[in-house]
Amino acid sequence: MAKPCLDCDRPCAGTRCEACRLARSRARDRPTARQRGYTTEHERNRAAVLGASTVCWLCGHDGADQADDVIPKSKGGTSAVSNLRPAHGTRPCGTCGVRCNQVRGNADATPPAPPSR
Repeated sequence: MAKPCLDCDRPCAGTRCEACRLARSRARDRPTARQRGYTTEHERNRAAVLGASTVCWLCGHDGADQADDVIPKSKGGTSAVSNLRPAHGTRPCGTCGVRCNQVRGNADATPPAPPSR
């Protein structure tokens, strides 16, 4: 069932029509992932880290799906394997329900206390 686009009121399947979605995407000032340093080297090292363990370094539960930068790239971190740790991000943790990497953001390198639930 078509709903009105949030920006232009044209009928669309989602929250915004394709034209408005693309316009919003282009209007963002955020650099692309490649521009932020997520290169082929990062992808290789991410696969190596997640291949070795999927236990999140932030909450201690299994099922991590991202490689978190211990020292964030925005604070001088690199894509080296020694700077990457498994973390929940795209999918929330199956145990505590937190997207640990997103909650941490670019905070300092010490992991936050596990969420209380």
